[in-house]
Amino acid sequence: MPPAEALSEIQAICPGTTPMQEAGLEYIFLPGLKLPPGRTPAACDALLCLSPREGYPTRLFLSAQLYDRGNNWNTFHILGRTWYSWSWNYVPSSERPALVLAQHLRALR
Repeated sequence: MPPAEALSEIQAICPGTTPMQEAGLEYIFLPGLKLPPGRTPAACDALLCLSPREGYPTRLFLSAQLYDRGNNWNTFHILGRTWYSWSWNYVPSSERPALVLAQHLRALR
């Protein structure tokens, strides 16, 4: 799990942030994450995966699919919920979680 300092940084962006694990993978749950301006929905729950999976070093999963941004959306079942993610690669896990999140959100602008 990320150090407490890194978690507090991401909690400042999204209050209620909670670290989670499933099948040996590390996630950060981000309830009601605000999406970039102009997106519909404007906010949704998100799950930031800081562990490699499906050939991606990190991934951002959303509780809602955005139809006007992102390419090649896929559905995933993680932590008992359905999540959506798009093809956006090469965001390294070596960065602080807040920077990883910012780099994933950049694809949705």
